[in-house]
Amino acid sequence: MDASAYLPSANVQFEGNSGLLTLVYQGAVSRQELDVGLEQIRLAVDDSPVNAIILDVRNSVPVYSSADLVECVEQMLDEITPKRCAFVSGQARAQTVNLIETVSFPYAVRVQAFSTVDAARDWVSAAL
Repeated sequence: MDASAYLPSANVQFEGNSGLLTLVYQGAVSRQELDVGLEQIRLAVDDSPVNAIILDVRNSVPVYSSADLVECVEQMLDEITPKRCAFVSGQARAQTVNLIETVSFPYAVRVQAFSTVDAARDWVSAAL
């Protein structure tokens, strides 16, 4: 089998000193990949405070349902409640951003869409 089949679709980086969590998805993202990303977040954060999240989906294609996304975002926010969440996408994904905003509202998490990671990092830096 092709070695690339074993590469994770979710890459998580956590900067503990600032509390910045970066999650990058690549390829087709199914409910299984959402769950893998959530588990990687748990391992990376290890009960440390998370002040902001950058969610980079520029090189991914969603193949999960809206219900899957809602459930995953709720699970994540039940465990970590950042002040800001930057959604980075090179494509128009207004429905996804609106869904994340709606789920995040009760947690008082500000959500904003960006086309570049640099712009997202500038925006979340206010929460760091």
